[in-house]
Amino acid sequence: MKTFKTLAVAAAAWLALGATPAAHAALVLPAGTVITGSASGASDRLLGLDAGFADEAGSHITRLAAADLEYLTADFAVAVDFFSDGRVQVYNNTDTPLLPGNYSLTFDFAGLAQPITGFMALDASGVTLTVLGDQRVNLSFSNLDFGSPFGSFNAQITTGTVPEPASLALVGAGLGLLALRRTRRPA
Repeated sequence: MKTFKTLAVAAAAWLALGATPAAHAALVLPAGTVITGSASGASDRLLGLDAGFADEAGSHITRLAAADLEYLTADFAVAVDFFSDGRVQVYNNTDTPLLPGNYSLTFDFAGLAQPITGFMALDASGVTLTVLGDQRVNLSFSNLDFGSPFGSFNAQITTGTVPEPASLALVGAGLGLLALRRTRRPA
C-alpha cells in the first residue's frame, strides 16, 4: 500500500517538474538566434532586418534583434517581430483593417537549446499556427481582419524538454497501479 502512494507521489512530482506546459524554458529565443524565413514557400518573399529589408539574395536569413522587427513580406503588407521570451508579434503594415490575400510564413531557428513544443495565438482568431519540427514553425492566414489599420496580433512559441518514452511508461504504469488500487478498495 505504501508503494502505491510513493509511486503516485513520484508520478505527480515528475509531471509537475517536466511534463507540463509550465516547464518551458524561460529564455526561448536568445538574442542573436539565426532565423531563416520563407513566405508561401519562397525565400525571396520575405525580407530580413540583417539585409536592411532589401530584396536581395539571403535577405530571408536574419538574427533575432530584441528591439527591432525581424521580417517584412516582399509586398510590405506584413511585419513580424520575435522576442526572446518566445512571443511573436505580427503586424498588418497597411492602412486598412482587412489584409486581403493568403499568407503562409515559415521560420526555422538555428541552435535552440530545447525543441519547440508549442505555438499558439494569444489574441487572434483566423490564424493557423503549427509546429513543423524541433526548430520550425508556420503561421498562416487568409483575408485576415486585424481590427484596425496597422493592427497586430500576438502568438507564443514555447520550448521544453520532450519526455523520454521510458519516463512516460513509468508514469503510465504508476497511474495504472493507482487505478487498480482504487478499484480493489472495499466500499
